[in-house]
Amino acid sequence: MSTWELKLYQILDSGFILFYRFLPDPIIAFFVGTFLVAFATVIIGEFSISLAFLANREYVEGLNNELIKWNNLSVEAIEAGDKEAYKSCNDQANNIFGKVFFISLAYAAASLWPVPFALGWMQYRFQNIELPLPVSLPYLGQTAGYTTIFILLYILARIIFAQLKPYLPYFKKIEVMLAGYVQERTKLKSFAELLKKAEDKKIAQAKSRNRSMPSNKINLAINSKFQF
Repeated sequence: MSTWELKLYQILDSGFILFYRFLPDPIIAFFVGTFLVAFATVIIGEFSISLAFLANREYVEGLNNELIKWNNLSVEAIEAGDKEAYKSCNDQANNIFGKVFFISLAYAAASLWPVPFALGWMQYRFQNIELPLPVSLPYLGQTAGYTTIFILLYILARIIFAQLKPYLPYFKKIEVMLAGYVQERTKLKSFAELLKKAEDKKIAQAKSRNRSMPSNKINLAINSKFQF
């Protein structure tokens, strides 16, 4: 462990260790304290994402609008039978989709950056300590180290935070913004709609032909179907 890491963990220790002092029982206090550390890393990670999102909001909105535009143009081009225009528009849509995908991936990864620091601090504090689990788990048995316990409690903290998010004013505001993008994506035209439109057109044309067919021809057509 380098000098700067040691100094960092000593600073974190002054705050994180307080989470372990709420209860007198050392085992229960460890689980409660580790859960609170995990919950703090979830909040810090989510707050970091929100700041990155707000800083790049105009760029993300621009990509979102460009994706809708080029996707819809490619669908309209294939509907018009213009293969060259379709290829050009589809290439643009794929290019922008790649940018949107990697930005989403970067945001997801950014939420995890506090985890290595929390685990580093736990190594500084609880290295080589095995703790009894409340129940025996497959592949783990009845004891586990700090890393396993932290990961399990981090997953639990993420689930709880996701449930609380809509009730936290700041994160609720971010959720509303993101929901707006999801709503915008409903403007994306799909090839499934194109196929449905073509199918509806065929059905309408068939009905039109049947209406224009003289009744005696319809009867003949019906009778011919039931002759064996």
